[in-house]
Amino acid sequence: MRRMAIRGSLLIVVLLAAGIGLAACGSSDQPAEQQSATSGGAQSAAPFAAGRYVAAKWTDGSLYLATVTAVDGDNVTVTYTDDGSSMTVPATDIREIPDMTFAVGDRVLAVWSGGRFYAGEVSKVDGTTYTVKWDDGSDPSTVEAGKIIAE
Repeated sequence: MRRMAIRGSLLIVVLLAAGIGLAACGSSDQPAEQQSATSGGAQSAAPFAAGRYVAAKWTDGSLYLATVTAVDGDNVTVTYTDDGSSMTVPATDIREIPDMTFAVGDRVLAVWSGGRFYAGEVSKVDGTTYTVKWDDGSDPSTVEAGKIIAE
């Protein structure tokens, strides 16, 4: 009985040490995007390097396709692709456009018109282009990779 208690205590010490090591490394079961979103601080501006396409909020609260032109701490200056206007927004108002693939049935936000992202569902995949069935009932249209993000 005593030997089991010692073995159990050692196991707890090992698990605690492993947990501390993982915490120090920033490891978690959450994906990196969720870690930054749930860590209590603002999202790091690191993924928003100059020249990258992003989905950035405009004054109307909607996301629009934009190019990062400058990063200053937690503020990112972008140029919107639809009209060429520039604005500095908090990094928390920007969504990275990752290199990822989507499958039929995936819920997405995709550029439809005027550089604005609209909600829809992938109904067809053809290489690096996707046919999106729009939630508002508009006719489905083809969207290139790089202009589509997960909802």
